[in-house]
Amino acid sequence: MTPDDNSAPAPAEPTAPRVIVVGGGWSGIAAAWNLHRAGARPVLLDEQPTLGGRSAAAPLGSRTVTLGGKNIGRKYASFRAFAAAMGARDADWEHFGINSSRIENGRVRTVDSTSRAASLTGLLAGVPPRDLARILRLARYVRADRANAFLAGPEFDRLAARTGDPALSAYFGPVLQERLLRPAVVRMNGAEPDETHLGTFGTNLGMLLDSFDQLTGGFDGILDRFADTVETRTRTRVTALAVEGGRVTGVHTATDGGASELAADAVVLALPAPAAAALLRPHHPQQARLLGRVRYFPVTVVVAAYDRPVFDERVRALTFPPGSPLSNAGAYGVGDRHLVRYTFSGRAARALPHGRDDLTALAEKELGAHVDLSAPRRTAAVSARWEHGLCAYSAFHSTTLKALAELAADLPGLALTGDYVRGASVEACFRGAYACTDDLVRTLMPGPRPLT
Repeated sequence: MTPDDNSAPAPAEPTAPRVIVVGGGWSGIAAAWNLHRAGARPVLLDEQPTLGGRSAAAPLGSRTVTLGGKNIGRKYASFRAFAAAMGARDADWEHFGINSSRIENGRVRTVDSTSRAASLTGLLAGVPPRDLARILRLARYVRADRANAFLAGPEFDRLAARTGDPALSAYFGPVLQERLLRPAVVRMNGAEPDETHLGTFGTNLGMLLDSFDQLTGGFDGILDRFADTVETRTRTRVTALAVEGGRVTGVHTATDGGASELAADAVVLALPAPAAAALLRPHHPQQARLLGRVRYFPVTVVVAAYDRPVFDERVRALTFPPGSPLSNAGAYGVGDRHLVRYTFSGRAARALPHGRDDLTALAEKELGAHVDLSAPRRTAAVSARWEHGLCAYSAFHSTTLKALAELAADLPGLALTGDYVRGASVEACFRGAYACTDDLVRTLMPGPRPLT
């Protein structure tokens, strides 16, 4: 089906194939929605009490906040069509933009998507000509073909093959790494420039070249509408795949009510690669080993509320250097400058304690060196840590994806999607899930419902 099709699907026939989707993050939601609008009967399972994965709502005082990704690019056609189908209106979006500052020689340097030309001019001033030429060429790839903003983009695949897919730290010099590359990959992938490869860098450039909004009411409304539309079962942990005669026939689950087996015509694993690998290992060790190549790094997020604004209108966020465990601190929204989102990611953050109070104090110490925190009084805080929170893909990642696709026929009735397929952004999760389930529908429902 077309990515931006938000028309209401016809009710599924009782004889339509039943497909279990494992995982209640954006990849699983997108997979279940695409199957539903194609006429199948999806059942979405997730072990958490609410849908949304890292984008699920968390209580903060008298309101809720999103601890995971919440910013939606203007070019996120698939997700925006889904949001519209779930009732989101144009008036429900507010501009957020990219606004991030760094400390350079005692001065605050800001990149702001509302004045992108001036910001980029200052950002790229003093970058060596070779690096400047290289980054501009990669940006042209993304602008010329939207596919290059996602994993397996054609120009980035060719570039990786030609150069040996080096780490970004080996391809670009230190000035560009410090100013542009590290803030992008630490925030999006939890990785340092020496842990991120050239062939996947289009996913980061796609973000840098976009403009962002957020839903004023968060994702709660569209998640509730989705749960009313597609059968979902939360607090349901999938413990194993059910396989008969070499074909996946369902899943084994565990809930508070006990263990059971759910039968289906097919199963979609819409999970981070390590979780998918654990379920696959008893049945297809080779696929599990391939999924083991995909790297993930932990991320911890704290959102703290204060009794007055912490940031001003011009500077809404700060990025921190490699030695700091705090990678980013920023206002939760343009009108929510009294809410501060602290993100701990990157190499220096990986051995941090998990206690929220200790982390909040550490974050305030780091931010307080650059922003006056003597007057604002913290009134509440909420936090979350995800061990496999940020996907950093793998070297020659397209080769891994092709090998997984070639092995798919060995275990019929199973399909794979997740943040390692097209990228970690919300839009990339939708694109990967749509491609995966379009292929599955062609197998399960040949002929009657041609895809457009």
